Amino acid sequence: MLQSLNRTAPMRPHALVGRRRAILLLLALLLALPTEALAQGGWKANRRWLYGLGFALAAGIPAYAISPPPDGSVCSSRTCVGLMAGSIAGFIGFLIGNELDSNYKRRMAAGPSLDYSFRNVALGFVPDRMSGFSGGAAVVGTDGARLVRRDGSVLQRGTGVRGIEDAAVLTVQDLLVLSTFSNLVSFPLESDSAAGQVIDQRGGGVMQVFQENLAVATLDSLRLLRVQRQAGDVSVETVATAAGMEFVSDMAYSEAGRLGWVLTEDKLLAVGSDLQRRGELVLPALGRRVRARGERLAVAAGASGVFVVDAADPTRPRVVLEYTGVRFAYAADLDGDLLYVAAGPEGVAVVDVSEEVPRVVGVAREVEFAADVVAGPGGEVWILDRDGRVVQIADLGSRSAGHGSGAGR
Repeated sequence: MLQSLNRTAPMRPHALVGRRRAILLLLALLLALPTEALAQGGWKANRRWLYGLGFALAAGIPAYAISPPPDGSVCSSRTCVGLMAGSIAGFIGFLIGNELDSNYKRRMAAGPSLDYSFRNVALGFVPDRMSGFSGGAAVVGTDGARLVRRDGSVLQRGTGVRGIEDAAVLTVQDLLVLSTFSNLVSFPLESDSAAGQVIDQRGGGVMQVFQENLAVATLDSLRLLRVQRQAGDVSVETVATAAGMEFVSDMAYSEAGRLGWVLTEDKLLAVGSDLQRRGELVLPALGRRVRARGERLAVAAGASGVFVVDAADPTRPRVVLEYTGVRFAYAADLDGDLLYVAAGPEGVAVVDVSEEVPRVVGVAREVEFAADVVAGPGGEVWILDRDGRVVQIADLGSRSAGHGSGAGR
């Protein structure tokens, strides 16, 4: 009888007060940790504490409220059940938040965010590559191609053409040319008509306009084609061929010296109008994309960053600067002493390359995945946002770095 009375006797006041104090102390500790972390780095860099606290409260309070009366077993009291449930859920929330914190820190590692203005032009499909020209940009992807004009209007081309490798714009002939491994297809550049015409059945991969001709790379050769348009019909003539070429990953053309630059794995080749080699540079790593601006070139090399090449003497080009401040450089372009680096989920890094040591001006982060970047003729920067399915026309310039959001998203 005495044992039964002891079991059902009400909790002593001092014991109840002691447990309440323990619970309040634990809650104060949980609140103090994220508060201190937030004061040091902001909530985006300390979500592990917020998630841990949130999960702990979300699980601990209901567990305390609905737990059955104590039955004498280990941890059968409401306090113990609530603390155990909160601890386990809090640990899970901490792990989830810690992963988000790690991703955020990697994203912010390239430099401070730029506050910049921009326009987003919707593409309506998943883009892959972008080629700039005087009137805008040509974008290819999973569902044909899009011509994005500088005023933000979009023309749809190549719907139904599968396996598109690249696009090139021949402004003199008013043509957009798409390459697949089986053929080349041309489309009117400015006309409302979207009808295409097969102009070459050899096909190709990467393309680039060399002056007014079209350079087309295949698996083991490089062709230079003269494309002419008369009365709506398009004809193609081969004017030069370079056989025995290694796999071409990208090409660029420089008005300085009127030379083409061909990127083949870890080699950068300078070629003339006859496609004969004028110079060669062995890069420190495999290159992905190349852009030529005057006597300098930017070579994006993935995990190895970006190489800035001095091509004042095309017979002996040389790497003069390396930028490795992003995890992966998908593409890069130059505008004067500014280097723009498309770094996927990190955004576009704006880097001052006027000195021997590159200096990060800031990072344009109002994109989801920067897959390509082109410096436009009017000073604007064209960013291909693969995951956002847009082309962002941005005014990056040399604005000072700072935190803030862009306009007109």
